[in-house]
Amino acid sequence: MPIFPFKRRIVRLLLVSLVVLACLAMARFQLWRAETRGERFEREQAALIAAPIALSARQRDGDELIDRAATARGHWLADKVLFLDNKINRSRPGYHVLTPLQLSGSDTVVLVNRGWIAAPRLRSDIPSVVTPAGEIEVVGVTRGFETRIFELQRSEPEGPLWQHVREADYRQRSGLDALPVILLQTGGEGDGLARDWGSADNPGTKHYGYAAMWLVFALMAVAYGFFAWQDK
Repeated sequence: MPIFPFKRRIVRLLLVSLVVLACLAMARFQLWRAETRGERFEREQAALIAAPIALSARQRDGDELIDRAATARGHWLADKVLFLDNKINRSRPGYHVLTPLQLSGSDTVVLVNRGWIAAPRLRSDIPSVVTPAGEIEVVGVTRGFETRIFELQRSEPEGPLWQHVREADYRQRSGLDALPVILLQTGGEGDGLARDWGSADNPGTKHYGYAAMWLVFALMAVAYGFFAWQDK
């Protein structure tokens, strides 16, 4: 057997092996994503039907509070409302309306995501939101603040318009003593806000499909390697 064709076949085999390993690694990653997102989805769905907890100023353990059905009693701080930018609802651009609720008998607040509102025609215009006065009770489910976010350049809020809401940033900029969770409001009517907090479909399912796709790529690479090895 000529030496140079043999070397080319070895190089092909090594390259194919690397491709197969990369495809298998991606398949494993997608399986991990399916498991983690599936578990999160199940916790979120369970929270919707579980007995709610009553949020209070004494509750500071974020891990214990996240993904729980919850109620909070207090009054809105209407002058502290902010709008989370780039939120799409039924193909329409808009904002999520976040308002701190000062808990009754305390200076502590819980930041409440009250729902979606359509963006005005001009970006310079701020949406008008109905914010009831007096003591109210808000029903919802708890979620964590944003954590790791990829940004080419860190963006600063433009007045009440925010791109991201991280816990440390919110505490610093608002000056408020906030609980370590955001409450997604599920109840309440008459304020014109949409509260569609996600699909009933398990998001982990699509990752199983992605894993299968990478396994197919790995098999295709193996088949190519087999025929390339036979080719003299």
